[in-house]
Amino acid sequence: MRKILTLLTVKNKYDYRLLSLYALNVTDYIFTLILLSSGLFVEANPIMSTPINGFGGFALKCILPLILLTYLHIRFCISTPKHPKTTRFLLNSILVYYTAINVFHIFWLICLAVSVL
Repeated sequence: MRKILTLLTVKNKYDYRLLSLYALNVTDYIFTLILLSSGLFVEANPIMSTPINGFGGFALKCILPLILLTYLHIRFCISTPKHPKTTRFLLNSILVYYTAINVFHIFWLICLAVSVL
């Protein structure tokens, strides 16, 4: 049990990036649900357009990423201390992508709030 808890602790910048990626993914899901509930927006991702409002959306946006990012975290812990440049590049690219999505969501949430006032 202690070994498992040791593997799940935040140790380095990759762990913080993985945590940030998960937080951005969950906020993307929450912001999407808020915008969809207004009736003025539609889901742009054709894969998520059907399951977004049900448990399938929750599973795809919250549970599955948690499992995958936990797996990556454990793999990073087991691997050598130096991570390949490709891993850093991909992780940073995905973080930039999800940050941009969240910025767009926040912009549209502000526009929606201003239009209601």
